[in-house]
Amino acid sequence: MPRFALERDVNFFKSISRELVNEVIETSITFYKLIIGESKTNLYGESLNKTYYSPFTTDCIIERDPTRVNYEGLGSDANQNVIFRFNRFTLEEDGFYPEIGDIIFHNDAYFEVDNVTEDQLIGGQTYNKFSIIVNTIMSRRTTIQTEQRVV
Repeated sequence: MPRFALERDVNFFKSISRELVNEVIETSITFYKLIIGESKTNLYGESLNKTYYSPFTTDCIIERDPTRVNYEGLGSDANQNVIFRFNRFTLEEDGFYPEIGDIIFHNDAYFEVDNVTEDQLIGGQTYNKFSIIVNTIMSRRTTIQTEQRVV
């Protein structure tokens, strides 16, 4: 593992990663950024009515677990964990950073951000972080207010 990564090496990684994610894989997702100041919380710090900024679309690499279905009580309940891997440089250029509580829309389902990590380094240097890895859990459509409800 090299100890040093020159700026030209980092620029090479940026261009290859951008081309791979944006032009070869081309898996688009839509982000809904949580507005914390406008989401009213209860005594326990929980919020039933959350408010989101307008959606933001970007490309990423997706790793899905199989969908699990639980049959309890009144019907079935689907669960799925999905990991979204983003090019850090692309998100920086767009001025966006995912945080816990944000919502991702992909494959006709909503996923709530559970954890965000940046532990993939270039050349082992802590200031040259390469990607942003977002762990998510599938959310019910009734718990988020991104769509108009049809009655």
